[in-house]
Amino acid sequence: MPIEEFKAIYVEKRIDDQLGYFRRQESRALPMFNRLKLGFWIATILALISTLAYAVCHTAHIEVPLGVRETVFYFLPISLPIIAAALISLISINDLQRRVARYREMQLMLEESRKRVAYCQTWNSLERVVLKTERALLQEVIEWHSLTSFAESH
Repeated sequence: MPIEEFKAIYVEKRIDDQLGYFRRQESRALPMFNRLKLGFWIATILALISTLAYAVCHTAHIEVPLGVRETVFYFLPISLPIIAAALISLISINDLQRRVARYREMQLMLEESRKRVAYCQTWNSLERVVLKTERALLQEVIEWHSLTSFAESH
């Protein structure tokens, strides 16, 4: 097989397929990560605001209706940090931050491999690029397997 034909097949069938896979994975993990992170920050800021409101009203001796006082001054400062902790825990439990970063890293590596394959003029240089690409993909499979095996055992 001529080198140019092999390069075209390798880019299309291997690199582009893997790029598509990692893009799909990122597009599934990123929205959940962003929603949970946004929820964490909203809950944290609202907890701070409700605590600040209590401090201001208490210090300035401002009378507040009983329902508002019980909800904003007593319930929210206790419940909102729990909600924030739960949301950040979900990010951690699902390993979303690392997964999103890993998917992006793999996409960058594959884009670089695509460019390198295009510039290869000899079988030796092409072999080095292919080996490097395949090692990175194999490392990802090993990492995925170890994480899923660990998760299944618990």
